Amino acid sequence: MVAALIRLKKDLTFNSFGQSAWHILGTVFAGLYGLGIVVMLFVLQVGSGSPAEVDPEMVRTVSVLMGSAVFLLWLILPVFISGADTTMNPRQFVTYGIPRRSLILGMALTGLISIGAVLTFIWLIGQVAHWRWDPAAALTAAATLPLLLVSFSLVSQAVTTSISAWLSGRRARDVLAILALTVMVMAYPIVVGLEAAFSSLEAALPAVVDFLALTPLGAGAAMPADAAAGNWAALGLRLLIMAATLGVAVLVIRAGLVKITEQPSVRGSAASKSATGVGLFERFPATPWGAVAARATTYWLKDTRYGGTLVVLPALVILAVVMYFQFDQPWVLLALGPFFGLTLGFAISADISYDNSAFALHVTTGVSGVADRLGRLVGLMTFALPVTAVTALVPALLFTEPDVTLVLLGVSLGMLGSAAGLSCLISARFTYPVPKPGDGPLSQPSGSTGRLMAVQLGTMIASLLLMLPELALVAVWLLGDVSWLAWMLALGSVLKGLALCWAGVRVGARVYERSQPELFQQVIQY
Repeated sequence: MVAALIRLKKDLTFNSFGQSAWHILGTVFAGLYGLGIVVMLFVLQVGSGSPAEVDPEMVRTVSVLMGSAVFLLWLILPVFISGADTTMNPRQFVTYGIPRRSLILGMALTGLISIGAVLTFIWLIGQVAHWRWDPAAALTAAATLPLLLVSFSLVSQAVTTSISAWLSGRRARDVLAILALTVMVMAYPIVVGLEAAFSSLEAALPAVVDFLALTPLGAGAAMPADAAAGNWAALGLRLLIMAATLGVAVLVIRAGLVKITEQPSVRGSAASKSATGVGLFERFPATPWGAVAARATTYWLKDTRYGGTLVVLPALVILAVVMYFQFDQPWVLLALGPFFGLTLGFAISADISYDNSAFALHVTTGVSGVADRLGRLVGLMTFALPVTAVTALVPALLFTEPDVTLVLLGVSLGMLGSAAGLSCLISARFTYPVPKPGDGPLSQPSGSTGRLMAVQLGTMIASLLLMLPELALVAVWLLGDVSWLAWMLALGSVLKGLALCWAGVRVGARVYERSQPELFQQVIQY
């Protein structure tokens, strides 16, 4: 049975490449990106110096930090992809009566059939080379290589099974994914906090490394250092930590499988609340574009696929504040306004793709292109406009003169309008696979990576190119110190943003009406 599961994962992996050229392109790009990072680490590990020049403490520090980072990636990534690839999810095998022991072993081994496992294997070989100057350490690193691979796979499977068994609700998955993304964004402030707690980062490293070496994160990577130092008691302790980690992971997987197969939760129908109105539909005009705007705004408020990815924006504000206090550079705060404008304007570039089957409402009711484009734009601007204005104004009022404040506000709002106008056109012409209704906000369907990256990167580059006039005026204003250019720059940027919004709605409406049947077929296909 274990062999059958391995063959199934192998077939599914290779068959996925036959879905589309975009999937192949995205997979190759992601693989090359990861391979580049791993090769760089491998070169650093192999070129760590001759045995006479090696600092054992430095080698131990680097080894433990890298091992902890790799372990953490295997621990966190299942949270992101829990809603993306469900082919080997334990719930898929409930009806097949597979023995629990075989399923646990099969899941652990199939987890090693992935690009991540191959990259991890290359890094582990580099770990052996990293300790080549000491025979005992190199032999220990080679002996722990399969142990670490199995540990990574089991822990990752334990996270996946736990999510499927106890956190299968959409809201719970979304919260986990958003929390994981926020933690990754906040990694830099955490490092800064550690540095502030000690006299310097150099003083903090030994304590951090010693702590990580006593946890499952870094215990496996620290064992070669113990062998090199002849500290066999510490090596035995870390071996017990790894064994306990494997045991806990197996117990968690087993408990999750029992929950899934023997104690499935029954979702009862909750008592429906009495409707007291039509929600935002009574807040917008009773027109076709008003109805579209009300629906779009409702999605922004209630559909985590829309708002979930924007939760990272407050985390970026915190990151900018931390960087300001560390480097005393106000520009990191002043850049938030234009960045928010670009990001929020770009947010509706996949609106039709996110509609999924609900796009049939626009097709069957004959919603005009102008009503569709304008309604989605208004739905975005109801919150994007005040958020961008506040993000631009607050830092500018604190750190700049009035003319700079005016320029920053105008450029931020102009960036928002330019990006939103371009998105009105892009979303009417290009679609790509996005998370389906009910999926997590950070999951991506199989085969979407290549097309998604091409469309999003092209939209971002086009948005930046549209801001070249403002950049030229800023350069003239800064070099010539001409105060009246500040008013021209602010007013011109806002007017250009409004003009691009108008053009995006009008041109996007024509494209929408001309390609509406094809758009609907693409959305349903995805």
